[in-house]
Amino acid sequence: MKKTLALMMALVMLLSTAQIALAKEEVAYTGTVAGGSLHMRKEPSPSGKVIQTYKSGTKVDILENDGTWCKVQIGEKTGYMMAQYLKIEANYPHLGWGKTQNDGTILNFYERPDAESKIIDKQLSGMALELVEKAGDWYRVRTGNFFAYVPADRIFLLDGEFVPGLSGNPQSVVTAASLANEKKDIGNPLSFTGDAGAAFEMDIHYPDLDFPAADEMISAWIRDIRTLFEADHQANHADEPAKLSVEYSTKKLDDRYSSVTLLAEYTVSDMHVQQILCLNLDEQTENVLTGEALFSDTTRVLFSLESKIGALMSAPTDGYTGAPEGTWLAHAALARDGVEVYLPAGLCLPAGLGTQKITIPYAQVAETMTLDSAEISQYVRVIDPTKPMIALTFDDGPSEETIRILDVLAEYNGRATFCIMGNRVETYGDIIKRAIAEGNEIASHTWNHRKLTEISSDSVRSQLTRTSDAVRELTGGYEIRVLRPPYGSTNKSVRNICKELNLVIAHWKVDTLDWETRSSSKTYRAIMKGAKNGAIILCHDLYSSTASAVEKAVPELVAQGYQLVTVSELLSFHKEGAQPGTVYAYLDPENIDTDK
Repeated sequence: MKKTLALMMALVMLLSTAQIALAKEEVAYTGTVAGGSLHMRKEPSPSGKVIQTYKSGTKVDILENDGTWCKVQIGEKTGYMMAQYLKIEANYPHLGWGKTQNDGTILNFYERPDAESKIIDKQLSGMALELVEKAGDWYRVRTGNFFAYVPADRIFLLDGEFVPGLSGNPQSVVTAASLANEKKDIGNPLSFTGDAGAAFEMDIHYPDLDFPAADEMISAWIRDIRTLFEADHQANHADEPAKLSVEYSTKKLDDRYSSVTLLAEYTVSDMHVQQILCLNLDEQTENVLTGEALFSDTTRVLFSLESKIGALMSAPTDGYTGAPEGTWLAHAALARDGVEVYLPAGLCLPAGLGTQKITIPYAQVAETMTLDSAEISQYVRVIDPTKPMIALTFDDGPSEETIRILDVLAEYNGRATFCIMGNRVETYGDIIKRAIAEGNEIASHTWNHRKLTEISSDSVRSQLTRTSDAVRELTGGYEIRVLRPPYGSTNKSVRNICKELNLVIAHWKVDTLDWETRSSSKTYRAIMKGAKNGAIILCHDLYSSTASAVEKAVPELVAQGYQLVTVSELLSFHKEGAQPGTVYAYLDPENIDTDK
């Protein structure tokens, strides 16, 4: 019996080992945890059950990646981790990155380092791709999810380390078919179908806008892409069937502003090349506006874009820095719910992602837009001091839970103050930039949570300046103006240093005790019970329970008429002004200057 049991146990162990080995063979990428500490969850959701928490530097096998969540394996445990907090390491050679340069035409990608071999992909000039290895006068490159060869003299080498293992968002991929299905608000439809020589089919749809400048630009664009793609077909695929499709969408914002987006797709031998054109029309001035011309200051929209692009990536980055200056907003179109930014595959994003559309809600960028439009002005945030205000604050972060809090604040046009620790800036820089881009405030919670009343004056100053310097360097100039001292501890020396550094000290009126209860229901009740005009409410953005409570509380607070403001916004209505070095736990309604 014992011998039989031993054999069964051995068989079970053998099968388990085989299963693990099989899973190992399915590994797409390897990587490490880069987010300080990171939860492995049972389901790909922020509310999914936590299987285990792993420290920064933990090695991870990545089995699947949808751009937001990775299915991972660590030892014998399998679960899901947020993709943006995993540093991806390719399991193949990596030389660096380059851009295609081919005199404004199309570059062919070959199956072997031989111009007579099969063409397996195509890209327009200026596209970025990963260099895997050098093979004589050729580079072996990774484009999308496969490898190919291109002549070395057609590659311009780039500095910087981009991130492999990208998948994008299938819901936001843009194709000619997706544009064809969109409603047309303006213009009369025109089309041209037929053949341009043997085996080259055209199916071109475009609008007559009765807007001379735009109509001329559209005609020239269609003429140029026809020339480009016909030349490629004649040179490389004369005997193969090919098709050029052009589709468009138009959107009317109001009586003055509208936009048109056109996408051309050239398909040959199962390969696809895309070109995109976005135009914004101003009926009053008869001008055609580019994406950058829509904004008086592009900082906020670029930060917001960078954050959303980061969600398409499989690891934390500072954004896809290979795009030429001005490329990010080159394809931006006005729509009813925000500015639609089209990011062409290979030019703004690695080729494997496809052309992606990201919508930046007007609520996030209306204050920086140049348009004189009632449609947009309704989103411009104006704080009314005669109406109740609340300052939600979040200590000890950022963390992966901060994203959920930012999402609900953005949805309800609210703002909050995030009191961050300086030693988390590098790891969670993308979240900090997003928070700032969406109008939230970044406050200091010191470098590493030291109790300021128990350290020297020089150490206090270092705790504060290191944090401010890190945020300033990350964002290119953001100045922290509020300190949330750990444990709320201050003394005369701390207050004098804050005065010297031009920092207001924020205490709190309401402590939700979320760090202690870890209960979403108790945290929610504490927020709602403490909701009074002028209140500063203390929470922590480290806990899933807190994020759940905030997701429930924010819409209810807004429905009750509360304005969700930052600490600095709240104190800007103080009759005597906010004084650096002074501690504020709330703003007494009697001290609110309602005439500001």
